[in-house]
Amino acid sequence: LILMLIGGCAGLWWGMQVSPIALPQTVAAFHSLVGLAAMLTSIGSYWANPAQGATMENTSAIFGDFIGGVTLTGSIIAFGKLNGNLSSKPLDLPGKNYLNLAGLLSFILMMYLFFTTASVGFGLFLLISAGVLACVMGVHLVGSVGGGDMPVCITVLNSYSGWALVAEGFLLN
Repeated sequence: LILMLIGGCAGLWWGMQVSPIALPQTVAAFHSLVGLAAMLTSIGSYWANPAQGATMENTSAIFGDFIGGVTLTGSIIAFGKLNGNLSSKPLDLPGKNYLNLAGLLSFILMMYLFFTTASVGFGLFLLISAGVLACVMGVHLVGSVGGGDMPVCITVLNSYSGWALVAEGFLLN
């Protein structure tokens, strides 16, 4: 109860500091925290209760980790573009769609290896690697969008943070 009161007071204070014009970047900043929480919960849950195979917990852990990573860094990029810390120009890497496809295929391979490994250490390595890959993909996916479309990205990232929380929900007892 005391922690809820402290959190409520901190949220009220923070909310009073934000102007309505800065609300989208504030939402993006909070989404990044949700993504980080999803990644840490996914990795910590597997570490505390390792299991082999495509169990509900393992499936939730790998998807929560991946979606959380994209949400974490994607939200940071969206915040930076909206707040003026980053250029609003889209990141236009050559072959960017192939980079996205390679990232997705790499994630599918990591997921397969994660479900089939008997080693807890290798499973943790795969979860951390999937998280790093997701963070890189979050930077690339959101960075490839121009600043004028960042409110749309924030809406999509809002959905991602919800999916990451759903995955987390399956991990918590």
